[in-house]
Amino acid sequence: MKNNKKIRAFFSHVREILLGNETLRGNEGVPESMGIISASSYDVIEVDGLLDVVDHSKTLVGKETIHKSFTQTNPTVDEIKSKQQALRELDEDQVLRNSIDSMLDTAIEYEDSFYRLLFAEFTGFIFSPDPARLEEAGYGYRLYEKGSQFLPQVLEQIKQIKEPKSQYLKGLLAELLEFSESREFKLMRGPVHMLMGKFLLQDEMSWYTPAIKLRLNLFKPMLIPILFLITIAMPYILNISMAQFTVFALVPFILLVFYVPMVGDFDKDAFIIPLRRLFSRSEKVERAVRIIGLLDELLSYHKYSKNCVHPTVLPNINVHEQHVISLKEAVNPVLGFNDKNYVPNDFDASKHNLAFFTGPNSGGKTAFCKTIAQIQLMAQVGCYVPAEHAELSVADRVFYQTPEINSLDEDVGRFGTELKHTRDIFLEATPNSLVILDELAEGTTHKEKIETSLMILGAFKKLGSLTLLVTHNHELAESFKDGGQAVFLQVEFNGEKPTHRFVEGVSVISHADLVARSVGFSKDDIERILQEKLRAKSTSADA
Repeated sequence: MKNNKKIRAFFSHVREILLGNETLRGNEGVPESMGIISASSYDVIEVDGLLDVVDHSKTLVGKETIHKSFTQTNPTVDEIKSKQQALRELDEDQVLRNSIDSMLDTAIEYEDSFYRLLFAEFTGFIFSPDPARLEEAGYGYRLYEKGSQFLPQVLEQIKQIKEPKSQYLKGLLAELLEFSESREFKLMRGPVHMLMGKFLLQDEMSWYTPAIKLRLNLFKPMLIPILFLITIAMPYILNISMAQFTVFALVPFILLVFYVPMVGDFDKDAFIIPLRRLFSRSEKVERAVRIIGLLDELLSYHKYSKNCVHPTVLPNINVHEQHVISLKEAVNPVLGFNDKNYVPNDFDASKHNLAFFTGPNSGGKTAFCKTIAQIQLMAQVGCYVPAEHAELSVADRVFYQTPEINSLDEDVGRFGTELKHTRDIFLEATPNSLVILDELAEGTTHKEKIETSLMILGAFKKLGSLTLLVTHNHELAESFKDGGQAVFLQVEFNGEKPTHRFVEGVSVISHADLVARSVGFSKDDIERILQEKLRAKSTSADA
């Protein structure tokens, strides 16, 4: 089974997860040039934190499905709307929702055993298993008995669910029911017979077919006479005096040395290993498991909506030549999930493809830009978003650049490192991309920073990408004010405190003095600390 290319993609991934080589979180495996985000953007947008609040799935395949949806898929508008229609139906139909939830409860009861059945190594009863190597004691009887019933038990639940109205749900359930007619499903359900290395189902048998039936235990009625004869003959074979050993005294020896290993290894090698190989390499089996994940994904998004303390809405998804987004009373999906006092904000980029966010540190600029990026991701997987109203188009890519202080290229320094990152984004961006830049052209003189930034922003604007810039340089924003070429938002203040709400305009005051006072290192603080140090030095010298 190791590194076998015929193993389906999902099952191969699950095997690595069970071995501890991969996880269902993190940017590992997120492609740099495919999917909606890159590995670097994954970390900056804080997708792990986003999944922590959005992911209410029960199954492992559900969690894998959600992670993949957020990172590696680019759905069409019709696909997103189809999932939204299914979510509306789940919200309105409690009976349907409870039926699917009950099916997922059944799935989690058998899911782990199913995966372990596909990949575990069976050690028999002599050697101790090593869980870290996916080893299981015995010959696989108990694991096969439970693991092979994963999909049959789920299908029994599916048959009890009434037919949905939404096409997305209807299609998923229909696919699962169709799988119940497959040979793989019938082999899982059993009973299974074998004749000359080929598996036969019950309806493929006749009364005279000399096939062997899989029995999930070591007791084989047909072998009892053979065992009896071996026991009777053993004293003579070993030339043991019958006065020293009775026939019955040899039974444990015969069982442990001959019968159990012979029967157990035969069932394992003739039935269990070949059957699990068939299941793990079957596209039909993998698709059936993935459908369970897709159903789990839908219920997860529904539960997110119900558990969020702020209003949520399914956004209107439209088709545009350039990427647009408009949000009303939007809150950060992560920070606002349990915080009723989180300050909501509006953002409308339906008329301009360039936006500036200005104001002091700790004013909420970065948090709001992450809000926009996270809502974009949520909308594209078909999920509810935390806002009173949301309207947007599908982004082919979401880029988020921040200063890379800890990954400098020694040949070009900070300025060159960040410029290379911006260049890479520009090369991949299209008019349908969302680009968020947290400052630009750091690490050079103020004059060159402004000139370079203006050149870069002008290029993105002409390209058509929706570009958001977080900056302290009001000169950059003011360069685009003539003719209303962009959206301008600044942090609102109530006295000396930022409200974390954004209002129209460009902040020309950095409020550095407020920030300095808040951390205890303002001009007055510096003077006070200096005087204290000088007095302490003088006292120490006098002593």
